[in-house]
Amino acid sequence: MLGFLLFLVGRAYQTRTDVYRIEVTPAHVAQLSRSYALQFGTPPDAATLDQLVQSDLHDEMLFRQGRALKLDQDDEIVRRRVVQKEQFLMQNLHAPAEPTDAQLSAYYAAHADKYAAPSRAAFSHIFFAVGPDGDAAAQARAKAVLAKIAADVTRAPERGDAFPDLYDFSAFEPEQVERLFGHTEFANAVFTAPTGHWSGPFRSAYGWHLLYLANRAAATRPPLADVRDRVRSDYLQDAQDRANTASFDTLAKRFTVVRTDRKTAP
Repeated sequence: MLGFLLFLVGRAYQTRTDVYRIEVTPAHVAQLSRSYALQFGTPPDAATLDQLVQSDLHDEMLFRQGRALKLDQDDEIVRRRVVQKEQFLMQNLHAPAEPTDAQLSAYYAAHADKYAAPSRAAFSHIFFAVGPDGDAAAQARAKAVLAKIAADVTRAPERGDAFPDLYDFSAFEPEQVERLFGHTEFANAVFTAPTGHWSGPFRSAYGWHLLYLANRAAATRPPLADVRDRVRSDYLQDAQDRANTASFDTLAKRFTVVRTDRKTAP
């Protein structure tokens, strides 16, 4: 817990050129106290504050000795941490402004499909497994059952083979159907076949299916007011990403990259 607190506080020591001289300033101690209060809801007492200072001194001494020994060089963990801090700095320096109503409306119009409620389908199926007699035989069995099934029958799993999951599905979305049946002919048929009667057979990752589509609701696009918080969050994130990219592009122009790993043409 103390380590996390000290991580948040950072390093605010005023030091001289002597790496072995550490000055503990009133401002730094006050910062330790404020950070503790933010985390625990109450200021530290004298003993706790002294413990915070001693713990921070302990870490500072190890940090300086490690730097003196150049332990921070060629260390991937240190490198990643510095990169992360620089990314945070870029974000803080280029935080996007709050969008206006007009900007939100324009953003929503451009990305409306992202916020649409997906279509849903209620259906039942009869499954036909592919056995030793092959795929065509399973398909033929499905066609034979389809030819004989009565118009008023809405479910008849017993006319096929055992299926390892459900036979009846209510209000399933395309993603849910594909997760179970794969990106297959059957999964597509659930959202394209006519409702109210049996159709098929359709292939899935499991085998062949006859499909009875009870009902299907089309995708709906909610009004902006219903998804305003999501749209605002996405707008700000996209704006931040663009700002980060622009900031990095500006930084990258200051560097010259020499690729000695690549062979030049003779």
